[in-house]
Amino acid sequence: MYIAVRTWRPLGAILIFAALVANVAGHVHLGDFAFFDTLGYFSQQSNFLAAVVLLVALPLTGKRRPAWLEYARASVAMYLVIVTVVFWTLLGGFEPGDPYRWSTVIMHGGSCILLLADWLLEGPRKEHPLKRVWTVLLYPVVWIAVALIRGATDGWVPYPFMDPVDGYVPVVVVVGWIVFVGVAIGGTLFSATRWRVVTPPLERPSP
Repeated sequence: MYIAVRTWRPLGAILIFAALVANVAGHVHLGDFAFFDTLGYFSQQSNFLAAVVLLVALPLTGKRRPAWLEYARASVAMYLVIVTVVFWTLLGGFEPGDPYRWSTVIMHGGSCILLLADWLLEGPRKEHPLKRVWTVLLYPVVWIAVALIRGATDGWVPYPFMDPVDGYVPVVVVVGWIVFVGVAIGGTLFSATRWRVVTPPLERPSP
């Protein structure tokens, strides 16, 4: 099983990076590429982080991993679950004229399955304490703050449900629900270590 893990991690990272490059190429093809806008979407950023986390975890397959990496793995898996659910529900799926639909499927589904499988098959030996579930929100909260600031200053709005055209109350409600669901998913992942197939060595007690 260790061989399988060591295989899918680099291949998965390469596939995700390829999807990101294809997504950028698609925006260039459509003539709407703008560096800070195109790369400012949470889906692009969370997929990039997922690929990085897979590569960082690769040399530590079957070994004791630092706590920060395990929290990062759980967090990125949660991000991709949210990205996938939001894309296929609130955003309605494929955009008209998307020339690289395969990359869209990878970024809004494939990477989610990969990171969830990676976590469930080689999660930490011990459950993460639920009192630390707030760690999964660190990056999303910063991203949301930056997106709202940009929306109020230069008018860039990454997603329709974050458009304050009807005021900020609807935005807060929708984003609040997404954050709530994210915490619930993070808590589930923190506790979902009992299904692991690859058993890591005994970890040192958390301080």
